Parts: sequence; C-alpha cells; structure tokens
Amino acid sequence: MNFFSKIWRVAAYEWFDAIRSRRAIVILLLYLVTAVLGMNGSISMLEKIETQLVETLQLPESKHTGIVSTVIWKSKPFQRMVKSLTRDELVLKDITGKHPVELIYAWFAFLCAPLLVVLVAANRIPEELGSGAVRYQIFRTSRACWSLGKYMGMALMVACAIGIGALGAYVVAAFRLWMGGDSPNFFLGLLQWGFRAWIYSLAFLGLVMGLSHLTHSPNKATVLGILALVACSVLHVLASIHRYTGRLSEVWVYVERLIPSAYKGELWRFSVPPLATASASLVALGFCYLLLGYAFFRRRDV
Repeated sequence: MNFFSKIWRVAAYEWFDAIRSRRAIVILLLYLVTAVLGMNGSISMLEKIETQLVETLQLPESKHTGIVSTVIWKSKPFQRMVKSLTRDELVLKDITGKHPVELIYAWFAFLCAPLLVVLVAANRIPEELGSGAVRYQIFRTSRACWSLGKYMGMALMVACAIGIGALGAYVVAAFRLWMGGDSPNFFLGLLQWGFRAWIYSLAFLGLVMGLSHLTHSPNKATVLGILALVACSVLHVLASIHRYTGRLSEVWVYVERLIPSAYKGELWRFSVPPLATASASLVALGFCYLLLGYAFFRRRDV
C-alpha cells in the first residue's frame, strides 16, 4: 500500500469513527443551526434598516426585504462610505454589485471558520494518544500517514459543515429575501464564500492539530486551540500597527506572513493572482504548523 493510500484510509476511518460516535452529526447540525440563525438574524436586521431608511428618506414602501438595500448599496455615496471602512479600494471594486446579505454571510463564514476548526479537530489526536488507540493504528501505518490522514479527514469534515451551512443559509434567504430572479447566482455566491472560508480554515486546522500533538488531554488541546486563535488575532493587530513604523517594522512584516488572518483580505478579492497566492499560502501554512507538531510527536513514546 502506497503513502497516499494509507493517508486516505486514516482519513476514511476518521469519518467512520466520527459518524459512529455521532460527533460528526452533532457538529454538522450545530454549524447548520448557527448558519441558519445567522442568516435569519442578518435578514431581520436588514429589514429593520430598510424600514428606517424608507421612513427617513420618504421612499416608497417595498413588500420584500432586500430591494432598498440593494439599490442603496449600488449608490456612489454609500460605496464611498464602504471604501472608507474597508480601506482597500481593490476589495471594494471586487465586491461591488454583490448582494449585501451575501457579503454578511461571507463575513459570518470567515468569523466562524476558525471556531469550527477548534470544535471539530482540537480533541481528535489527544483522545487517541490518551487512550492508547494510536498504538494499534500506527502499527498498520506510519506516524506521518496517521497525522496527515487525521488532518485530511478533519479538513473534509469542516468542508462538509461549511457546505451544509451555506445550503441552510440559502434556504432561509430564499424564503425571506428578494433576489430579483437571481436566486441561482445567490446560491453559487454563498457556496463560493463558503469555499473561501474553508481555504481560510485550513491554516487554522493545521495550527490547532499541530498543537494537539503536544498533549494527551482533549481539554488541554481545546484550550491550546482557543489560545492560538486569540494569539493570532493579537499578533495580527500588532503587526498591522507596527509593520510600517519603528525599528522592528521589518520583523513585523515577516511575523504577519506567518499569521493566517493576514491573508483574509486577499480572499475577498475576485482577481486570480491575489486569490491564488493567498490560498496557496494558507494551505502551506496549515501543513507547516501540522508538521511542526508531528516533528514533536514522532520523537515521543506513545
């Protein structure tokens, strides 16, 4: 059996074990409910904003949510305001014309992807290290195949959760939102943002699973994963502040390149070069973080 076949068998067993223990079903349903409630709340918020705008600007009332916001979104004054908030003219140019609710879902998907990774993957490796089950698995395969197989299995599970979440969000939007006959494109848009969020999650997945190689305790691994997310957010803010000023500005530039959050802006682009560069960098970061944890794991007694 070759190297890739062994990785695939470990990944397949990860799915079988997750479904047997109902862990995968619970996580998928949890993310689905979160996505549905998030979309429903976003549309309710949009409905209130549109009602206020209609009253303030004395516009004709609309029977459907989304008509007023879509028109306002395409207006020049509103685009200038969004430009001042995003501070990136290229991103604004790429997202102009997208439905506001679609962009709200994109923001939600990027926000929840790292948290989903911690819930899905943080405890998987420590559970088998602590119980000793890993000894029976690495007897049939190598430690490298075992670690990579775990990573691939979790990556597929996160992709499935995000995809189901996008479908649930679309169903809610289809019932409550005016799309102007653009329903198929709206659904494809949600799937596209979900795919980008999944690419974004791969770096965090490698980071969380790399750290989980360091402990036999699932609870400690979960705490380490949460602390890693907080550390990434803090370092990203510090790097954004200091990369252009101070004696260590060049150091902060390199530090920022090691933080997954630094590539999120490029994932909002629709131009191929920045999108491809950011995607490749995030995938590479995920594998690097995972292999750092594996380097510790391969030298320890299990």
